[in-house]
Amino acid sequence: MSTMKINKATFVFLFAFPVYAQAQEAATLSYNQGIANCENKWSGFKDRDGKTQLGYVYVDPSAGFTFELYGKLESTEGHIRAIKSELHGKARVIVRIEHNFPAMCLSESQVAELGLPLTPEWMKFYKDDRPLPEHHTRWAYHANHIGANELALAHIAKVVAAGAASPSLIFENAFALNALRRFDETIALLAPAIASNGASSDLIAELAFAHLAKGDFQTAIVFYKRAIDHDKPSVRRSQFANNTAYAYGKLGDHEQSDHWAAVAVKYKEENPDLP
Repeated sequence: MSTMKINKATFVFLFAFPVYAQAQEAATLSYNQGIANCENKWSGFKDRDGKTQLGYVYVDPSAGFTFELYGKLESTEGHIRAIKSELHGKARVIVRIEHNFPAMCLSESQVAELGLPLTPEWMKFYKDDRPLPEHHTRWAYHANHIGANELALAHIAKVVAAGAASPSLIFENAFALNALRRFDETIALLAPAIASNGASSDLIAELAFAHLAKGDFQTAIVFYKRAIDHDKPSVRRSQFANNTAYAYGKLGDHEQSDHWAAVAVKYKEENPDLP
């Protein structure tokens, strides 16, 4: 899961003209939400200079969680004001969100008092028309990509409730559970799929990781070797071999650990440009 990374704190925002609005809730503004929870909402986050960058959060069906800049948000003495970026209306400034950093989601009343539309008109271009199971599976993927794993599970639950399933959904489910350290649930989810011998290397590797994290090193080794056998040439083989080396090391088998560490280097050298 990867897209081009853009550091949310590296944008330079130019002077622009303020729009004032009173807000009773201004004093309670807090950055206690993950940015993913602000999907389809106006939101703010603090940059490295302590300024609040104001924009709209949405999910681009292809690129994932995105923050489109409006300008800055300031709060003083019971008032909030939205300061338009000098670029607003001239060029779009967007941030592809790479992790679920702290943010605040503006309420509808705050948005109204700032004179902003509840939903920007351009959002119609980002409507996802896929059937709901595919939509929620894709949104789970985007949520997992930025570490919003609980949100991913919420999307997955909607697909399961609809009686649908797919290998992609199972992978996103396993990925989220592993990220949340719910390893027993990962094992219960994947063991039946792996037993059928038709599972992908991705699923096998997630099962291997769950066993590795639980300290079941021998089982992890079995599944990492199986993941390598099922995988097409890629640098993931290097990652799988590295984890195999680690597991052997934890078992005290340093000969095998050294062997698999060398295998990991070999795989990486063989496929330096592959994903």
